[in-house]
Amino acid sequence: MAETGVAAAIEELRQELYQAQDLGADQQFAFVVEEAELELQLELRNNGKGDGKVSFGVATVGASGERSTVRTHRLTLKLSVRDRARGGSSPEISDTDTGSWDEE
Repeated sequence: MAETGVAAAIEELRQELYQAQDLGADQQFAFVVEEAELELQLELRNNGKGDGKVSFGVATVGASGERSTVRTHRLTLKLSVRDRARGGSSPEISDTDTGSWDEE
């Protein structure tokens, strides 16, 4: 079983953030990571059972085993948006028209 530790999970997150940063380098809207929450869960299961059966003088013995590993990673990022065309301020998205989009 491969090991997944906190250091490996943080390094993977770091690489993902580097990639996202590179992909957004020339975009007007930038996202600033204000907060990151990483939750790691690891569940190991080791089940085994044995069965035995005797019938008509013939012995039948069966055995089975099971091993499974479940890993869950959950990442929550709190992002704020910056408009590079406006000097890094928060973008202003508004419309002076009122009403529903369906009323066109």
